Amino acid sequence: MPKSTFYNLSGEKRAKIEKAIKNEFGRNSFSKASISNIIQEANIPRGSFYQYFEDKEDAIKYVIENFVQMEKEEIMNLLKQNDGDIFQTVKDIFIYIIDKNKNDEDMFLCRNIMQKLKQDNINIFEEIKNEKTKKQKIRDLINLEILNIKTQDELKYVLRVLASIMSVEVIDVISQKKSKEEGIKDLEFEINLLEKGLRAK
Repeated sequence: MPKSTFYNLSGEKRAKIEKAIKNEFGRNSFSKASISNIIQEANIPRGSFYQYFEDKEDAIKYVIENFVQMEKEEIMNLLKQNDGDIFQTVKDIFIYIIDKNKNDEDMFLCRNIMQKLKQDNINIFEEIKNEKTKKQKIRDLINLEILNIKTQDELKYVLRVLASIMSVEVIDVISQKKSKEEGIKDLEFEINLLEKGLRAK
């Protein structure tokens, strides 16, 4: 994560650097993204970048964790709106992510992040392993009474499956392999299959 020097910057300068980082990761894959392009757009010396971040991987981690945290907050909002119905919430968060990332750079950045989350087996419906906050957890908001599961371990695997299904559909739509409407239709079909076995009678 960024060093304290990054957080000590003025809000305007920090936002400018963050925008340059996101823009670069929205134009190129994480592996091909260039620190040179970031510092050029942000108009800072190369040495300053390393005062703020350890390396490119550190900047990638920062962008991903910001993305994940925002999605977690939206998932919690949706769970509250949906009275803890995790199935409806997965459908709603899918639409939220697609609608929020409509322009080309946002779409490419979102695809990069979702692929990285899938690759690293990070589940946005669960807490991040290194998360130190004591805030309300997503699983605390899930209405277990409507689910045909008995243990927290079962819930863990259900959330993992739901996250995997949603990630695949988001990546397909963002990559323009299918339309938003096709993505919604496929996601609903998959979620409905799971509901048949998991929703309490």
